[in-house]
Amino acid sequence: MDVGIFGAGHFGLSLAALFDRAGHTVHIAGRRPVQLSKTLAEQGLRHTRAESLDDVFDSSALLVGAVQWLDLAALAAQLPDLEGKIWIDPANPYTRAEDGSVSAVPTDGRPHSAIVADLVGRAQLVKAFNGFTTPMFRSGPLTSQGRIVAPIAGDHPAALCRVAELIKPTGFMPIIVGNLTDSVVLEPGGALRALSNPLIAP
Repeated sequence: MDVGIFGAGHFGLSLAALFDRAGHTVHIAGRRPVQLSKTLAEQGLRHTRAESLDDVFDSSALLVGAVQWLDLAALAAQLPDLEGKIWIDPANPYTRAEDGSVSAVPTDGRPHSAIVADLVGRAQLVKAFNGFTTPMFRSGPLTSQGRIVAPIAGDHPAALCRVAELIKPTGFMPIIVGNLTDSVVLEPGGALRALSNPLIAP
């Protein structure tokens, strides 16, 4: 399966590695394409290609917005009409300063994915991966208790099925938790994010 990733920071590269190891073809765009190509080679990502924004857009119906929250509007504004695309939303409303400090961005109580859905227009949005942490990427999907769940939410059943098929080869267990309104349980402070340990598949 082909998947396009916008953003080649730590999180975007971690997702690329996850999909690459699962055998997916990954198209990724970053601000420094030459350096990005070197990084992909150094990490041994054989199925991942550094491409332009337009080429990533054209590469797949599955697109991931792996940029910082405050960069989402500018990214969406650069893209053509997203009708027919599935937008995978891992974004949390935080911003990182140059000194590395992280602060929350006010969202006036709106579900975070509803805000992103407004930005990406006619794309079919699926909330996914926003609760993934560096240790989860490093250790993989299996624990001594069982397989880690990758919860997803969205309003479009066909899009949810496509994203579930994207996730399954990674070893994580996709489970649909509801629609975009229900996705608040995946947000920072939400019921599922408040758990001290990741969900384990039954």
